[in-house]
Amino acid sequence: MRIALLQLNARLGDPEGNGRRVESAYAGAVAAGAELVLAPELAIPGYLAEDRLWEPALRRRIERESHRLAALSGPVPLVFGTARSAPSGRLWNELWWCEDGALRHCAHKRVLPSYDVFDEHRYFEPDPSPQPLVAFRGQRIGLSICEDLWADPQLGNAPVDYGIDPIADLAAAGATLILNGSASPSALGSYLPSGRTAPWAIPSKDAQRCRLLPGLAQKHRVPIAYASRVGAESWLLFDGGSGLALPDGRWQGCEPFHEGLLMVDTSLPGEAWRTVEEGSWLRTALVLGIRDNLAKQGLEALVMGLSGGIDSAVAAALAVEAVGPGRVLGVALPTRFSSGESSALAEQQARQLGISFLSLDADAPFAGFAAALEQALPGRAFSLTDENLQSRCRGSLLMAMTSEPEVHRRLGTGHVAVLNTGNKSEAATGYFTLYGDGIGAFAPLGDCLKARVYAVARELGEAVPRGVVERAPTAELRPDQTDEASLLPYAQLDAILGTALEAQRPEEGLAEDLALLLEGPALEQARAGLPRILGLLRRTEFKRRQLPFAFKVSPKAFGAGRRIPLTAI
Repeated sequence: MRIALLQLNARLGDPEGNGRRVESAYAGAVAAGAELVLAPELAIPGYLAEDRLWEPALRRRIERESHRLAALSGPVPLVFGTARSAPSGRLWNELWWCEDGALRHCAHKRVLPSYDVFDEHRYFEPDPSPQPLVAFRGQRIGLSICEDLWADPQLGNAPVDYGIDPIADLAAAGATLILNGSASPSALGSYLPSGRTAPWAIPSKDAQRCRLLPGLAQKHRVPIAYASRVGAESWLLFDGGSGLALPDGRWQGCEPFHEGLLMVDTSLPGEAWRTVEEGSWLRTALVLGIRDNLAKQGLEALVMGLSGGIDSAVAAALAVEAVGPGRVLGVALPTRFSSGESSALAEQQARQLGISFLSLDADAPFAGFAAALEQALPGRAFSLTDENLQSRCRGSLLMAMTSEPEVHRRLGTGHVAVLNTGNKSEAATGYFTLYGDGIGAFAPLGDCLKARVYAVARELGEAVPRGVVERAPTAELRPDQTDEASLLPYAQLDAILGTALEAQRPEEGLAEDLALLLEGPALEQARAGLPRILGLLRRTEFKRRQLPFAFKVSPKAFGAGRRIPLTAI
C-alpha cells in the first residue's frame, strides 16, 4: 500500500490555517498516487495549545475545521489528528479516518504522558478501551497516537508502567498495518565527552526511535507507518522523523526537519536506519527554533550583543541563517575592561556575516551608576556589584535598540527582539547577570552545554572567526577575568552537568560516574569541584526562572520539564 505521510509544521491555535495545510498536502498526495494519507497528532489544533484548549471558542473552531476536512475527503482516506470535548470536560485526543466526504472512524489516544515536558492529563481524557480496526482494501488497519507507541515495557522509554500496551492490543486483534500520528519533540542524548561512553547515558530521540519503531514492527510482524510533526513551538523542537517500519526491521524514512510529503510503500523494501549526526542536527534544530519562534510570535528582526566571544558569535551566525543578514543587528558594548581584541573580533564577524553593526559605549552609563553609588556609599570598593552593573548597562542598551526608530529603519521592521546568547553551562551555575546578559526573547543556546556550543561553531565553519574559537572565554567585567577561572574548566564542568543534570544520575554516585568520562588531573579537579557546582545548581534556581526560554535539545532542559521549587534548597 502506498501511504503518504504528511510531516507538517502546525501553528498553535490556528485550526483554519492548519486545516488548509492538511488540505493542500492531501491533494498533493492524492495526485502523487497515494492510497492512504496520514497526518500527525493534533494536526488541526497543533501540539500543544496548552490552556488555550480550555477556550470554548477555540474548541468549536477545531471541531468545525475537522468536519470541513472530513467533508472534502475522497476515496483515498485522510487520517489526521484533532481533538473534541469529552464528557469529563477535558478533550479526547483523536485520529479521524475520513473517506468519501465523511468521518468513518475515530480512535482515541489511550496513553497520556505526564513526565518531563508532557502534561497531557491536564487537557485530555485517556481511553482505556482497545481501539477497533478499520477494514480497507483487504487490510485490517489499527490506529494509534504518539505515546501509544512508547508503552511497550521492553522497547518504550516511558518512566512509568502504563499497564496497557496499545500496539500489542492492535496486533493481537489481527492488525495487518498500524498507523501512528505523532507530535514527538526531539532532542540529543545526554552529553558525553568525545569518545566516551557510559551505560547510564540517555540516548537521543533518534536513537530511541531507531530501537522502538523497527523493534515494534519486528516484534508484532506488522508494518507501522509513523507521521510526526515538524517545526518549533516555544522551547520544543520537532524534527519529524516520519517513516515506515517494516516487519523485517528495515525502514523507509526521510531526513530530519523535512517539511512536506513522504511517500512510503508497504510492498517495497526498506533500508537500515541512518543515524543522525549530532552536529548537523543541532545546527539545523537551532536555526529552525529561531526562525519559527520569530514567525509565530510576530517578530521579524533581532538585536544581539556581539562580544567577540564564542556564545554570541555562534548565536549571530545561527540568527543570520534563520532570518538573513538584513534582519540582524550586532552591537558591541565595551566597558573599561573590554579588550581591543573583543571589539575587533565582533566587528570582523559582523562584516563576514554582512549584518549591521554598532558599537555603543557601555562604560558611560556604568560610570554614572558607579558615581551614584559612591555618593551614597563613600569609599566603597569595586566588587561584584560593579560587574553586574556593567552587564545591566549592556542589557539596557540592547533593549533600547528594539524600540529605536533608526534601528527599525536599518532592519526594515519595527518588530524587533533581543536574542539571548547564554549557554547551559553558565545558566546551570548562575554565571550570568539578571536583567543584564539574562535578557532576551528566547535563548537558542540555553540548553547547550559549552562543549556543544563549540561543536556548533565547528559546524558553522567560517561564519565564526577562528580568533573567537581559539580565545579563552571571558565576561570582561574585571581585570584578567576568565570564565574557567571563575567556574571550572569547561571540560570538567560539562562532564558534571551532563551526568548530574542531563542524565539525572544520583548525587551519591557522581564521583564514580565521572571516572567514565574523565581521567588523571581532570578527574580529580572535577571531583574536587563537584560539591561547589552542585551547590550552585541548587542555589541559582531563582535566577533561571527569570531567564528567557531555551530551545530544548537535551533530555533534561531547564523550564517546563524540570520543576524545582524556589523555596526548597
